[in-house]
Amino acid sequence: MNKETHLLTESAELNSLQEDESLSLVDEVYQKLLLRIIRCELPGGTELKSTQLAREIGVSRTPVVQALARLQADGIVIQQKNHRAVVREGAENWLVEIHELRLLLEPSAAAMAAGRISEAEIQRLQELAAQVKACQLQYEDGDQSPEHLQQWGAASRGFDYALHLSIADHCGNLPICEAIHKCWSYKRVSYSAAGETPEIMTRGLYDHLVLLDSLKQQDAETAAAAMTMHLRNASRMRPDRLIV
Repeated sequence: MNKETHLLTESAELNSLQEDESLSLVDEVYQKLLLRIIRCELPGGTELKSTQLAREIGVSRTPVVQALARLQADGIVIQQKNHRAVVREGAENWLVEIHELRLLLEPSAAAMAAGRISEAEIQRLQELAAQVKACQLQYEDGDQSPEHLQQWGAASRGFDYALHLSIADHCGNLPICEAIHKCWSYKRVSYSAAGETPEIMTRGLYDHLVLLDSLKQQDAETAAAAMTMHLRNASRMRPDRLIV
């Protein structure tokens, strides 16, 4: 791991929490527990005791109980007959499985959105893309400081969220839209688990610009293909096979 990657990874979890001021204590505990499960710090079959977890995280028991209830509702944690909460076997693959679901949903959503997104929305997304591109150029011109890498990462994540969720919102199918939003509710955990490297952000911007252009041209077939290519590239470029 090079110095830049280490700096991004080290600060990613803190930044992801700071960027969303609306994040509740239950949200934070939920994400911390899910991150520990994905990192195999809490492997499948591990009993989850709320009192012990509260002590380890440094919070009261109440948000831990609520977070465990959410994990159980998602299927990440199961409750055995003796009322013990345990980590589901294979739960460390959760983000990978979410990504596989996105591969089923988002190419079709992109095709459907290609004729529905307004010019004003396209322009908004182009402005966000321009901010990411400016950060990339500044990095290539020599500003490779940790502060600039964090700025670039924040701009990249903002555009990432905006483009994908705009596609969901404009696909014209409410169940698909809701399913994509649910998938993206886990994206912050992915960002927390693995910082965005310059290489990943550069490739991501390229893929996003191809996708955005196809939406602007109202080219449904190209939009679907561009989304598929982007999601597959995102999976291939991750250094950790469980984080995507």
